[in-house]
Amino acid sequence: MHLFLTAYGLALLAFVPMMNPPTAAVLMLGLGKGQSPDWFAMEARRVAVFVFATLVVAYFAGSVVLHIFGISVPGLQLAGGLIVAFIGFRMLFPPPASAAAPAETEGSPAFVPLTMPGLCGPGTLALVLSAASDVALRVDWPERWWVHGGLVAAFATMALIVWIVLRLATPMQRVLGPSGIDALTRIMGFLLVCIGMQFLINAVVALAGDLAAADAVGARASIMTASARCPAGAGAAPMLT
Repeated sequence: MHLFLTAYGLALLAFVPMMNPPTAAVLMLGLGKGQSPDWFAMEARRVAVFVFATLVVAYFAGSVVLHIFGISVPGLQLAGGLIVAFIGFRMLFPPPASAAAPAETEGSPAFVPLTMPGLCGPGTLALVLSAASDVALRVDWPERWWVHGGLVAAFATMALIVWIVLRLATPMQRVLGPSGIDALTRIMGFLLVCIGMQFLINAVVALAGDLAAADAVGARASIMTASARCPAGAGAAPMLT
């Protein structure tokens, strides 16, 4: 039970600031301009379900999926950064009202972009994959069942927190009004562009570090190979008699 509570508490402390549900609520307001309260309630339920499913799948099978498709964490960061930046650009510079598609024909934003990469972005997924790797290496059976249970309970709690925060989007819409929602949408769009650029920068830095490490390993291997092929004293100058 101690392992269950420890895993549950540590997971919540890590995932609440990482996922930042209030940011998703602001994003939901920008994406749902002109929608009814029933639409917001339905999307909040969908996002909560998608968040729980995404975290559970990433924890138990995320590393396997990445390995099967040959996707690295920097690659995940690059893709997430491009998606976040694109969404932010559209919110910062929305199309004219005449060119915008009717709200009834637009698809649900519950999975993309609210769940991924909004709440379960590259940072959150990397944290989940790291937790799964640490548990597999450091915790033995049957104690591992307690850790798994604590983390799954934390995922369920995060989904509940997300649902509660997103349900607050409707009263926020009434308080801010159309002009306030428009201003908040543009501010959120600018912040999303910045977040997307930071994801890209982090991915490029990680790739550069990996390449530098690979070059260093290759150079060290070349030196060791050359030393093994060169017999002792072969490079020394002949002594004069």
